[in-house]
Amino acid sequence: MQAHVDGLAWQQPRWRLLVQFLGSMRLAVSLLVLLAIASVIGTILSQQQPYQNYAMQFGPFWFSVYRELGLYNVYRTLWYTAIVAFLVLSTATCVTRNSPRMLREMREFPIRQRDTVILGQDHWVRMATTLPMDQAQERILQVLRAAGYKPRVEQKDGDMAIAARKGRYHRLGYFLTHIAIVVICAAALYNADVPVKWAEWQGTLKPEQNFDLPLSKIPRTAWMSQNNPAYRGIITLPEGQTANAVFELAGNGYLVQPLPFRIHLQSFHISYYSTGMPKDFTSRVVLYSPQGKVLKTGDVRVNHPMSYDGVYIYQSSFSDGGSLLHMKTYLLGASGAAPGELSGRVGQTLHAGNSGYAVDLKNFNLYNIVPKAAVGEKATPDHPTLNLGPSFTYIIHNPNGQAAEFKTYMTPMRRGGQGFFVQGYREALGDAYRYIYIPTGPNGGIGLFMDYLAALQSAARAGANASQAIFTETFQQVVARHAPGMSTTDQSRFLQAGMQTLVQLHDYPMPFILSLSSFDHRWAAGLQVTKWPGTIVIYWGCVALVLGIFILFYIPQKRIWLRLRPRGQESEGVELLLGASADRNRLDFTKEFKRWTGTLEQALGVDHAEYKEQKDGQHTR
Repeated sequence: MQAHVDGLAWQQPRWRLLVQFLGSMRLAVSLLVLLAIASVIGTILSQQQPYQNYAMQFGPFWFSVYRELGLYNVYRTLWYTAIVAFLVLSTATCVTRNSPRMLREMREFPIRQRDTVILGQDHWVRMATTLPMDQAQERILQVLRAAGYKPRVEQKDGDMAIAARKGRYHRLGYFLTHIAIVVICAAALYNADVPVKWAEWQGTLKPEQNFDLPLSKIPRTAWMSQNNPAYRGIITLPEGQTANAVFELAGNGYLVQPLPFRIHLQSFHISYYSTGMPKDFTSRVVLYSPQGKVLKTGDVRVNHPMSYDGVYIYQSSFSDGGSLLHMKTYLLGASGAAPGELSGRVGQTLHAGNSGYAVDLKNFNLYNIVPKAAVGEKATPDHPTLNLGPSFTYIIHNPNGQAAEFKTYMTPMRRGGQGFFVQGYREALGDAYRYIYIPTGPNGGIGLFMDYLAALQSAARAGANASQAIFTETFQQVVARHAPGMSTTDQSRFLQAGMQTLVQLHDYPMPFILSLSSFDHRWAAGLQVTKWPGTIVIYWGCVALVLGIFILFYIPQKRIWLRLRPRGQESEGVELLLGASADRNRLDFTKEFKRWTGTLEQALGVDHAEYKEQKDGQHTR
């Protein structure tokens, strides 16, 4: 039995030390600092991006370091969740420890205090007056009431105790701020989808790394539960298509989150500023039940999400949704040959006949608004930009496996009275585009230049030397056959521009040129679908936090204790000892104390007063 008692005596201090540690201010401040640093990192560094982007941005060494630290998805890491959980535990322990004492202080305010307690206040004063105790008490109560206090009186053993205070509910600020931190962090943990993290840590949920798989082929180990309490996923949805799941990036892979409804993108609209930057984009969305019933129809705009049954749909981005492109192919040096034709949708790979060349249609832009200075045009204050019209980006692979990326504009650009077909190319993704400007003929196409180029190559094969006379004579022959109505001025402009183009084509990496003849455009909307049940709780927690801080700073607690005693048998009247303090705004309270103690001296007809020694010396009246 004695051993059991000794064991309890040994264990109890340990538990107290643990509780003191969890409820200490140092731990709470340390956790808040760590949380702030992690949140800053998560704010500055874009989260949940493809790993390839981070590798290009930081290089292989730092990419690996940041990946191991989990900085690419800070809010899903174990250490971030642990910080938030410990902050909840620490704050809850602190509130639990201090609540009984603070509630008792709010309910009970002792009237009688020892002289040592009164003299221990921030301010105190001793006074003596010839007034009898009853009159002195009445005047003191009048002064305190006039100052906004509600005094309480207790008479015992011939002396009298008076106590008064303001800001009784000052401690509510403490409760509101601490409870708000607990509520906000607990709701954040709920929104952080801890069950999914736990499943990932256990290995029952594994992100899929093949981004080319159709939804039906994705393994079930990469699917989250439809009853997942919180999630945030993205999807790129082309016009006219429907989806019933979204994707959440996880590391170098992704997870699939099934939705309780189907999202159908009915239409997409985008508007632009005069500078060419997107001004607003709107998705017309229809939500269907799994049985096909229309649940809701509405518009999703930037910062104006659609909500249904606790799920919010945000407009996050837009891209091409698989536009159908019709192209013409011009072989360099093929005299009189009609251009070939290719058709395909963005995202497809096309094969140029049996040549062994493959074309990956990468992207399509409906508008290309650039500064005029970028293309050699003179900018004006009213028209500083130029719309180059639609363009499409593609990659051409030759039979040897080499590739180059191209960007071709559909609408010719005019410069110096001459129209130009514009095409950019680069042989490495990190390089800047190199542009060639091919002059257009009377019909707006590049057929005339292609015939001119083929004629020059034929002349070269026949043994002609490169000279100004050969270039001019050959051009005149081509114009006579293909553009007999071309004016002399236009011929001169065309020939001069064509000579510059021949120089630009010297390093052109492919034997043919693609031009865009027509297209059937289709947008795709980037939608973010979120379900965060704890968000409303976080909002109310923020309200409580602001209210608590307001109470702490602007409703300070002010306390006054006062003792009245008879002066003695030889002297009439009473002696007064008054102590007062405030836990906030002490400078203002010092002025207030001097103001109403001066009023008290006048009301009591004090003949002697001794004040507590302040920084400016002894104050004696």
